[in-house]
Amino acid sequence: MAYRAIDVKIMRIDIDRNRLTIRRRKIRTGKIRHLKTVFIVDRGTLVTTKDNCTIAVSDIKPSSRATIDFIKTEDKKLLAKGISILG
Repeated sequence: MAYRAIDVKIMRIDIDRNRLTIRRRKIRTGKIRHLKTVFIVDRGTLVTTKDNCTIAVSDIKPSSRATIDFIKTEDKKLLAKGISILG
């Protein structure tokens, strides 16, 4: 089953460990919380810009806004399959 994280802020890219960390807002009962989520990236992860140009994961800048398509692996990790940089 595939999932999508919409309009999130990229905090950190760790190429050596193949990880991408995002920050997203969660609003519940009038309170805003910022949650941190870690995704695994691999060679199959497709990264595109708003102009539909393909870029490498290492070209992603921290603090960029993005939409991430991901799946959950058997060991409960989040694997990013597609990343669209919004701006």
